[in-house]
Amino acid sequence: MLLKEVSHQPGSSGQISTDPIDTVFHDSSNLEFYYYRTPSVYKIEPNSGLTSGGTDLTITGAWFMQKPEYGVFPFCKVGEHVVRGRFIQTNRIICKTPPSDATGAPSSIAVSLNGVDWRETNFHFSYYERPVITDVAPKSGDAAGGTELWLKGTRFSNITQALKTVQCRFRKIVNNSENIDETDVPTKFIPAYFIDKETMKCGTPAGFVGGDQVRVDLTFNGFDYTDASYVFSYYSIYSSFPKSGPFDANNQHIQVKGKGFRPESTILCGLNKVEVAPLKIEPDVIRCPMIIDESGVQPADKDSVPFMVSIDQNKHDLGNFHYYK
Repeated sequence: MLLKEVSHQPGSSGQISTDPIDTVFHDSSNLEFYYYRTPSVYKIEPNSGLTSGGTDLTITGAWFMQKPEYGVFPFCKVGEHVVRGRFIQTNRIICKTPPSDATGAPSSIAVSLNGVDWRETNFHFSYYERPVITDVAPKSGDAAGGTELWLKGTRFSNITQALKTVQCRFRKIVNNSENIDETDVPTKFIPAYFIDKETMKCGTPAGFVGGDQVRVDLTFNGFDYTDASYVFSYYSIYSSFPKSGPFDANNQHIQVKGKGFRPESTILCGLNKVEVAPLKIEPDVIRCPMIIDESGVQPADKDSVPFMVSIDQNKHDLGNFHYYK
């Protein structure tokens, strides 16, 4: 430290000498000051989360550290809110986002290792209200996948447009007899699309089999999900039999064989574009009347008419049914 020396002797004028001298102060305490390198940030994930807070914000970069003996801990600043982070390793920390009502504009992200000196990251975090699903339609679909699933609810946001993290999650409902660990439950993710503030849609994935049921929920950021999971059921249609029958067969039926048929589904049989309820629904067969006369026209000998079944408004063409004497 550079000081000025004051010298005074008896009889002197007591003037101040302006010659600088180096003076060292010896400190006998155990206090230390620790210098660290300013951390760098390369990525944050996710970049959006719930206004209620609690989203695990993973920050990837370099030169993170934690030294409690020197008061060095990771901190995050989201907007104007400061939260203590969790040190994972030198290139990653995790901070739980604080609650915020700032849904209008993204909040800036900064990091610090002492809660005082901040490094701006040039990344931003957007808040949104937790979406609520009130219904899904249809309630079932073909195990081949591709059923257009409509989600009705509230608090759907168009900030989700073009975000790869906006997804429907399909998680299999496991029977106790299957003995599958919770972390191994078959789960699939499909992109979801914003329609309006009360509607989103996604396609159902393949990979499940007839008879499987899944819980459907929605995420905007890949981490936080809707509270209520709605059940979607898969079915498979294998074939129909017979392919022909007598034109006056009032007491006979056509069997539609498959797996995963449920009596709570809305199922209709269609012959010659006339739809009626099936005679009986069983898990592996739908029994349709062979004669449908609601049109007022009885089938004639050698008539060939289109045959189909509709399950929860999903129509399945099963070819033509041929009548004979």
